[in-house]
Amino acid sequence: MRASISILTLAATGAVLGGCAADPRMPESGYQWERRQDRIEQEWRARQAKAAPAQPTSTNGAPAPEDRF
Repeated sequence: MRASISILTLAATGAVLGGCAADPRMPESGYQWERRQDRIEQEWRARQAKAAPAQPTSTNGAPAPEDRF
């Protein structure tokens, strides 16, 4: 009886720890994280450029009022 309880405990522990395994899709090294972040930023900038084209400036290229003096 005691052996079956310990086997069940080990099986349950293994199932719990197996469910907490690292996500294989996530980068593992610092280099991979840096590349992932660069890719995310480039994709974000591309979406921003498509979503809102550059607006003309209200001062027609003149310096902002706080920069005139």
